[in-house]
Amino acid sequence: MIEIILIFFQIFFIGCLINLSIPKIKINSKLRTSLTESLILKSIIFINILLVFSLLNISLNYLIISLVILSLILILKEKEKFKINLNQGDFLIFIYIFIISIVLTYDLQLGWDAKFFWFLKTINFYQGNSLLNLDKLPATDYPHLGTYIWSFFWRFPFDTYEYLGRIFYVFLYILSIFYFCENFKSNGIYKFILSSLIILTTFDIELFNGNQEIIVFSLILVAAKLSYELVTRKIKSPTNHLIFLLLSFNAALWIKNEGLFLLGFILLIILFFGNLNLKHKKLILLGSIFLIIIRLIIFYILNTELESFQFEKTFTYSFFENLLLNFKTISFYFIVYSLSLPLILFSLLTLLLNIYLFRIDKIQLFIIVYLILNVLFIFSAFMLSMEDVEWQVRVGLKRVMFESSGFYLLTIVYLFNKIKK
Repeated sequence: MIEIILIFFQIFFIGCLINLSIPKIKINSKLRTSLTESLILKSIIFINILLVFSLLNISLNYLIISLVILSLILILKEKEKFKINLNQGDFLIFIYIFIISIVLTYDLQLGWDAKFFWFLKTINFYQGNSLLNLDKLPATDYPHLGTYIWSFFWRFPFDTYEYLGRIFYVFLYILSIFYFCENFKSNGIYKFILSSLIILTTFDIELFNGNQEIIVFSLILVAAKLSYELVTRKIKSPTNHLIFLLLSFNAALWIKNEGLFLLGFILLIILFFGNLNLKHKKLILLGSIFLIIIRLIIFYILNTELESFQFEKTFTYSFFENLLLNFKTISFYFIVYSLSLPLILFSLLTLLLNIYLFRIDKIQLFIIVYLILNVLFIFSAFMLSMEDVEWQVRVGLKRVMFESSGFYLLTIVYLFNKIKK
């Protein structure tokens, strides 16, 4: 019973801290900002704030003090922040977060990568050690931001059970799904049903076992929603959309290495298919390059070694000898995992249906190009960086495919909105 109470207040703490410590956000001046949209966009900002604090090696204690002070300032400045109009949908979102968080407590086993890599980084920050101390831990090339978030919410507000830190992952996961479903041109009831179906289709308690794929999945859902609006509508001032796309991209860079590609492809394709003028295209291009350079500079300063890769064993005689075999291996598991991930299977079938029913337009091309780039990346990554390709594919391919699977839900959005017309 005590743990259930702690979970309730942990969710309440996460929501209040994010909502109160970040100024009011309105991404589209013509539309009313829902609580879901406000919280998910504030969460993106919050994640980037935590990144800055982690890079500056500022203590978690100073971080929470800064956020509390900022919250108090904003409360005094904008008293209407307390005037939150909750509806049934918002209450049901909380119920989903609460239920999944309780389920989490009944399966506290950490994943293999989480146990040997991610959790060690989390303990590093939880114990007050700096970013520089990570060079003493294995897998120094693994980004640290997800574990920093984990340690922050482990420490605050209760400083008890480590899984309380992972509740933020649940919080982000549920909010990103409900936010994405705002793409559907329908009323609130249908959007809630569609959100519930996506949760039922994607939910697996192993997603919250300490591995970081669930955060990248959530960030891609946010980026997919924002990019879809840029492709389908002529937004008068898309600057806010682009800023949040860049912030999502930056967060992904520091969560998992493949975030560079999985979200970077979205930014790249937006340059060609988004309704953007030259100034906004420059913002995306220069902003992306700047964030990548910062990532590489920090990577160099920390003297990070690519110990989880095996590039020195790539272009050897055995690599070329096994090239065709490795391609067949990856292809086989790619098909198997596509069939075992309902989100990918149903989305790809819907894509084929869309191509059959409707003329291929800019929106469909946007999805198809991302699919092609993603598949090329997956095959290249597993063929070029690892010696034992089959083993790596068996343990890692499904997780990588899951990360980007949310993007393909745009095929269902496309079909649904076409029918609604």
